[in-house]
Amino acid sequence: MAVTDVLFLCTGNYFRSRFSEALLRHLCRGNPELTVRSAGLQVDPASGNVGPMAKEALEALRERGIELDPGIQPMPRQVEERDLEQADLIIAVDAAAHRPMVRSGFPAWENRIRFWGVKDLGEEAAGDPIVQLEQQVKQLHDELSR
Repeated sequence: MAVTDVLFLCTGNYFRSRFSEALLRHLCRGNPELTVRSAGLQVDPASGNVGPMAKEALEALRERGIELDPGIQPMPRQVEERDLEQADLIIAVDAAAHRPMVRSGFPAWENRIRFWGVKDLGEEAAGDPIVQLEQQVKQLHDELSR
């Protein structure tokens, strides 16, 4: 089955999933058949996230030649069952944090989700999450392009 709908998941749909969504959409811009979306597993308006997307994600995208107008970006969005049903490929960006959230909220989907190992900004992690996400998304793009 060809992948026509990719869904990225992170905790708050603010930094990692949004960066991954925008980068893959940019890399696949020659493929009008592909839909790329993102959502959060625990979107919390009281989390301190300000606006639709992390400034670090916007800046990292800008550095890669991808300009997004934050004024027209949607606000972070909580994943729903129908989002999972629509997707051909679902990627949760941090296995350690997101597998328990999936087990709790969407247990039937755990084995259908691909889990990466990219920590959030400010978490104890080896390496830069932007660089790690970029590498993972580029590998995914190569996989989807075959």
